Amino acid sequence: MKHYALLNGAYGNETMYDFKPVKADSTYLYDSQNRKYLDLRSGLWNTSLGYIDSLYQRVSKRFDQVLSEKLPYLDIHSFQHNIYDEVAQKILELTGQDFKRVLYTNSGSENTELALKIADYTNKKGQQNRILAFKDSYHGTFFGGISVSGIDQGINSSFYPKYGEVTFIDYPKSVTEEKDTLDYIAKVASSYDVMMIEPILASAGVYFASTEFFNALLKLLRENQVLIVFDEVATGFFKTGTPFYFQQLSESPDVLCLSKAINNGIVPFGCVCVNKEVDGKLQQNPRVMEHFSTQNGNLLGLESANIVLDYYIKSRQVIERKIKDISDEISNILDSRNLSYRNKGIMTAVRTESNQSLPIMKSLEKLGILTYLYINEAEEGLSIMPQININLSVLEKALKLISKKIESQTSF
Repeated sequence: MKHYALLNGAYGNETMYDFKPVKADSTYLYDSQNRKYLDLRSGLWNTSLGYIDSLYQRVSKRFDQVLSEKLPYLDIHSFQHNIYDEVAQKILELTGQDFKRVLYTNSGSENTELALKIADYTNKKGQQNRILAFKDSYHGTFFGGISVSGIDQGINSSFYPKYGEVTFIDYPKSVTEEKDTLDYIAKVASSYDVMMIEPILASAGVYFASTEFFNALLKLLRENQVLIVFDEVATGFFKTGTPFYFQQLSESPDVLCLSKAINNGIVPFGCVCVNKEVDGKLQQNPRVMEHFSTQNGNLLGLESANIVLDYYIKSRQVIERKIKDISDEISNILDSRNLSYRNKGIMTAVRTESNQSLPIMKSLEKLGILTYLYINEAEEGLSIMPQININLSVLEKALKLISKKIESQTSF
C-alpha cells in the first residue's frame, strides 16, 4: 500500500501513466530502465521550454548560492529583497506597457482567488460580486476556481458558498455564435462586476474564438465598467505565438493571471499583474485588504523565474520563430491525414471517436510517446502540446504515429 493519496476524480494514487520517470533531457523523460518517452504533454502543464540542460544548470547554481546563504525563505510581507522588484520588472517587460504592477502567488489556482478579491476590492457594484465566465473554462480547484470553472461545475456543484453570483455563457465556436454571445453580453453586462476569461479553452480541447470577437468583447465589457481578468496560466509565455495571447488583440485586459511556464515548472510559482487603473484603485482603497500565504514570493520561486524570464527575453525572436515552425508542422501533418483538430501555436487538440482517447493515449505510451486527453460534452480527443525545444523531424515522426493510431480507431 502507498501511504499518500490524490483527490483527482477519485481518492487514491493511481496515475495516468504506468512508468516512473527518473530523469529528463531535452524533450524526453526516462524510466529506471533508461527507456525514453517523447514528452508531448508538458507544454501545456509547466515545462513548455523543455528540459534544457544549460537552463537547469543556471538554476541549480543559483539555488546552491541561496542555500549556502541559508536564506531560501523570506516572508515577503516582513522583509525587503532586491529580487522582488527585479523579477517584477522582467514580467512587466514581457507583458508590455498594459500592466503596472505584479502580485506574487504560488499557483494558477491561487491567481483566481486573488483576481476575484481584486474585483471585490475595486469594482463591486452591489452587495456581492456578479461574475461572468465561459461554461467550459478552467480556473483551478480552490474555492474561487470551483466557483468560476465552467468545465467542473458538475463535480463541484455541492460546494457552497460559491464566490459571488456566477453566470456561465457558452464559449462561441462559430461566427454566428460569436455574434450571439456579444449580443447577449451587451444586454446584461452593466449589471456585472467582473468577467473571468480563459481566452483559449485549454483543458476543454483548445477552442479559440476570433481576435475580432475578443476585441469587441473587451471593448463591450470596458464600456460597461466590467473588470476584465485574463487567465493566461495555460496560454502564457509564447504558447500561442506571442508572449501572451492578449498581445494579439487591440484591446487589453485589466488583470492578468500567470503561472506554469513562468519558471518552467521548477518550483510552485505564479503572479497576478494589474494595469495602471486597477493599481490606482487598490492604492486609494480605504478598506483593509488581505491576500497572502507564507510562501508568496518565495526566494527559490523568484530565483528560478528570474533565470527563465531572462531566457524568454533574450531568446524572444528565436522562440517566436520556433513556435511558428511547430504550428506549421502540426498543421501540415494533420491536414495531410484529414484529421479533425484545432491548433494555436503549440496548443493542439485532435479529435477521436468517443471512448477512444484514453486507449489511444495508453497505446502511444507503449510506443514511447506521451500525450494528454480532453473530454467535453461535444467530443473527446488527444491534447498535444510539444515543448518549444523539440526537434521538428522528431515531431513529424511522432505526429505520423499518432495519426495512424487515431485513424485505426476513429471513423467519424
